[in-house]
Amino acid sequence: MKNIFLLIIVFYFLSCTSRKLPYHYLSPGVENIKIFPATKKDSLTIQKIDSSITKSMEECMKIKNAMCIDERGIMILDATFPKGMYYFRIALFHTLKFPKHVKKGENRVLVTIGTQNNIESVDVYQYTDLNSKKSIEEAFRSEELNRWGSAKIYGIPVKEQFEIGIFIK
Repeated sequence: MKNIFLLIIVFYFLSCTSRKLPYHYLSPGVENIKIFPATKKDSLTIQKIDSSITKSMEECMKIKNAMCIDERGIMILDATFPKGMYYFRIALFHTLKFPKHVKKGENRVLVTIGTQNNIESVDVYQYTDLNSKKSIEEAFRSEELNRWGSAKIYGIPVKEQFEIGIFIK
């Protein structure tokens, strides 16, 4: 009877120590969002439009009882993913596939959305190991994640960068 009991206990402990696949989660949101013109020509065009609006605002403010509306802030549109950033995060989460033996920790990714409605570059600048870096780069090459609409300033397509954290437990 003791041998059977001992065998059951050993079997239980062996079954409990099976290796599980690593799981991952994303940081709560994207961070360090930057929007910038892609070329000097676009930058000059944006500066001309901006200075023209500034001049118009100054002239409007000189007129008594005038209703002046500053439209500069509403003329900047962030890069868009179909159905929003929430769906980008879901698509990224489902696209990421890590091998069994990746190192636990934080991975940081800098993503640049280009002017052609696409991901222009992905820089995995902090990673736990080469396997996790490779898995992240493969995920961002997928068609599912490369469905962006470019950011725009005054209707001119511009680049946008953001960072996202991917944690492996």
